[in-house]
This record gives sequence, structure tokens and C-alpha cells, in this order.
Amino acid sequence: MKLFYIPLLYLVFNITLTRADKKTFAASMENCRKEFPITKDEMKQFVEDKNVQFSENFKCHIKCILEKENILKKGMLIVDAFLKYSLELQSLKNHEAEVRKAIEECKNDKGTDDCETSFMLAKCLHGYHTLRVQ
Repeated sequence: MKLFYIPLLYLVFNITLTRADKKTFAASMENCRKEFPITKDEMKQFVEDKNVQFSENFKCHIKCILEKENILKKGMLIVDAFLKYSLELQSLKNHEAEVRKAIEECKNDKGTDDCETSFMLAKCLHGYHTLRVQ
């Protein structure tokens, strides 16, 4: 499962990382997987159909990773960190205006708690990338 899990999370968060960043991202994912276990089917569903109902555990798993990667703090998107990560992506590096538009569109999404908010942000940002920046 670990071999499937890591590439899928890279896809979900759309992060292309340097070698050092990959190690910290992998460590973040592993720590969050231990704290908030999820299945590969849940990750696959998130990538393929974000309209499915997801468990609180899955939402907290997303929050955990975003916080460990310093993209989210106290339920708030850290815009500069997300922008930096996004513009390191090969597919987005020439799309700063679109990334900024996605951030503006998604950054104020709020759920009933930080886990829900994190999930909503990830869903919005990933969906924006998937649908609008190709």
C-alpha cells in the first residue's frame, strides 16, 4: 500500500518537490497515515470524484499533511507557502495568475472545524487545478 499511497498523495496535492522536500513530505505523510489511517480507495475516490462523502478521519488526514507541510495553520491557508509549492510544479510554473486566482477563489472556504476546512481547501484547490489549468 505504501508504494501506491505516496505517488497518489503527490498527485492529490500537486507538489513537485526537491529531493530534500520529498523526504520531509514522505515523513509527513507517514506520520499522518499513522495518526489518521486512510485507505487507498479513499485517496483514489478523492482524485476521481470529490463529491463522495469522506470520513472525518480522511479530512483530518488531509489537515495533518497540510499542517506538517506548513501550507495550513489553524484552519487558514498560508498563501505564500501554497503559491511556492504550486509554482514549483512543472505544469503550473508558467501559470502564476491562474494559481493566484485559485487561491483567491478557495482561501476563504470554511467548514465546521479545521479538518473540514482543510478538506474543502484541498478539494477546491485540486479541483481548480484539474479543471482550469491544463
